[in-house]
Amino acid sequence: MLFDDIFEGNYEIGREGKLETNKWLLFVKDKNQLSRYLPRLTRVTNAMRDETLAEIASAYVMEKLLGYTIVNWEEKTVNNYDVDFVIKEDADKIYCEVKSPGWESELTKKELKKGDQGRRGKPKYLPHEFRSIAPWKNIRHVIKKAYPKFLPTSKNLIIVKDDLRVSILEWPNKTPIEIALDEDTGQYNNEMGYFANRDYENIGGILFIDINPTSSMKYKVKFFPNVNSKIPFIIPIY
Repeated sequence: MLFDDIFEGNYEIGREGKLETNKWLLFVKDKNQLSRYLPRLTRVTNAMRDETLAEIASAYVMEKLLGYTIVNWEEKTVNNYDVDFVIKEDADKIYCEVKSPGWESELTKKELKKGDQGRRGKPKYLPHEFRSIAPWKNIRHVIKKAYPKFLPTSKNLIIVKDDLRVSILEWPNKTPIEIALDEDTGQYNNEMGYFANRDYENIGGILFIDINPTSSMKYKVKFFPNVNSKIPFIIPIY
């Protein structure tokens, strides 16, 4: 199995997760991209490995599940930035940037200062641990971080595959997404939702991916368009 060849026992996950991850790895191998990803999978921190797998999984979803064709990888855009990959939509291209906020981002500054010797070095879930979380902040953060990469003359998509304690798509009624994107009073951090005005008009929309290999519905995918986008588009979800 390609998974075992790459990680050599240094990455332990359940059988279902292993089989699904193996599909993603075979996909990028068939795309002649595996060698480029290998250093980011095996010679880095666990967080970087997980971010890299999120990028690979997102590419797999776009092509194998949603039917788009990836026509380029790491394409240069503006000010020496590049996006993770580019997909073809009829005669147009959509520039895709993947972000994967992790549960470590929900730790306090005091906890983060302790590094791996503190809470960050422990498992994601601990018995009897409860804390306040605000995933709308994570959504806004990834939008702000991705935005400088996008050309104003192209279709641009942010893909989010998070590793938060509670996945963004598991929240009822899309509450964190609505706050992050559409809230129009400014009551959250004194900012309006990032799609509530034209401040982020170069972004056409944001696609959320949640993957649970043990579920009957392994892949959940939802797209939210930016109604104030300069170049709007839709990603149909079947």
